[in-house]
Amino acid sequence: MICVTIGRGRHGSLLDEWKAAAQGGAELVELRLDCLRRDVDLKRVLAERPTPMVITVRRAVDGGLWRGDEEKRQRLLREAIALGVDYVDLEMDVAKQIRKFGRTKRIISYHNLKTTPEGLVDIAEQCDEMDADVVKVATLAKSLSDAVNVLHVAQRAVVPTVAIAMGEVGFFTRVLGAKLKAPFTYANFNPDRVFAPGMPSFHALKKDYYYDEIDDQTEVYAVIGDPIGQSLSPAIHNASFRHLGLNKVLVPILVPAGRLGGSLDELEWLGIKGYSVTIPHKEEMVTLLRQKEDTVERTGSCNTMVVEDGMRAGYNTDYRAALDTLEDALGGRPQDGEASPLLDKQALILGAGGVARSLAFGLMHRGAGVSLASRSDEKATKLASDVGCRAIHWGNRASTQSDILVNCTPVGMFPKVDDTPAPPAAFRPGMLVFDTVYHPEHTMFLKLATERGCTTVTGVDMFVHQAAKQFQIYTGLEAPMQLMRDVMKGKLSSVRET
Repeated sequence: MICVTIGRGRHGSLLDEWKAAAQGGAELVELRLDCLRRDVDLKRVLAERPTPMVITVRRAVDGGLWRGDEEKRQRLLREAIALGVDYVDLEMDVAKQIRKFGRTKRIISYHNLKTTPEGLVDIAEQCDEMDADVVKVATLAKSLSDAVNVLHVAQRAVVPTVAIAMGEVGFFTRVLGAKLKAPFTYANFNPDRVFAPGMPSFHALKKDYYYDEIDDQTEVYAVIGDPIGQSLSPAIHNASFRHLGLNKVLVPILVPAGRLGGSLDELEWLGIKGYSVTIPHKEEMVTLLRQKEDTVERTGSCNTMVVEDGMRAGYNTDYRAALDTLEDALGGRPQDGEASPLLDKQALILGAGGVARSLAFGLMHRGAGVSLASRSDEKATKLASDVGCRAIHWGNRASTQSDILVNCTPVGMFPKVDDTPAPPAAFRPGMLVFDTVYHPEHTMFLKLATERGCTTVTGVDMFVHQAAKQFQIYTGLEAPMQLMRDVMKGKLSSVRET
């Protein structure tokens, strides 16, 4: 179940939003009474009760807005209990001062907005001993280790426990709590009002993660990278899983550069079945595999990893997806015995990361001539040596003659949508210009190309193709590609509107 948090400055606005949440499908609502700017009229607030509710009056030290004295705050909590609210949130340091009464269930909570302390399991056990119906532990996660430690609290809990690692690195704890039998998780209803770092929206939990369908039998997958917050992989894969009746969920996990191996070890206890691997881990992942498909060996890049019989097996779905996308744009993929339309074409690739590596090997394999340019001449030279093509200086990218220009850098990715990796002089009529960035779909790079008479290909098609191949590796089933494309277009459209 998802508990929708609502907090407004006026009683009328609070009640209106509560009704809207109920109409939107919310089954439980947390009313943050500390947000009200005037004295709380609890009888007015509770007159209609469109859904079951949690009454919370959060102090500033715990991330709230309560302005009154502590005695008044505790009187308000006792009044809520006397009026028979469904739940009341009591911080562990005051829980013993407010007795249990009637049917109201007690959420005994611990919040730490600065760090995730050691001994978190002990803290949760102390909450349990205070006549708790539900234990809530919410701490700020500064690392993946912090987030994993928070989930361990839920794993070891005896009473129903909500364990949340706040912040981007802990986002996945808000989703996977359901697998560990958390009674609910928290989400905001109004996107303009976020009450804790990393708190998701009610809509995202329902539509992107199918939260209410997650249980202790759900198989877990993850997309890992840095940055990771804007990844569309969860929405696309989760919609596809549920469309085919598969009890699986894919979550985003922030893993900084240089920490991949240790992070995979820390996550092992969760039994994650497979990983979508993105920037900056595609090359490092290769060193951590026990089994590799030929394209991983050939390109030195892995964007898909699954755990098979306890061993990590790696795949490269970028390779095939990128080539399919380019060949489709040039008239179609070759049939058996036919030459690729990429044969003898001259391609300039911007970037020297995992996608650039996959594309360079693929284009060379199809008979194209390839040049590489990167802001790091050293990286471009190294990759060109590995592939067997040539490297050019970044400053010469606009003057290099090519039939195909491909951006494999993150430049132009949301939110820096006005950036472009190439100046206007790089584009000439008749060129095929391909941007592997898909968020936004129509980047500044592609807009400049269109203005100068180029044929353009967006990153959406490549992303959907590689996601479909990942899905088949994860499930053994053919992916619902049109559904994937529709979900992706919908997500990109919603970002443009915000």
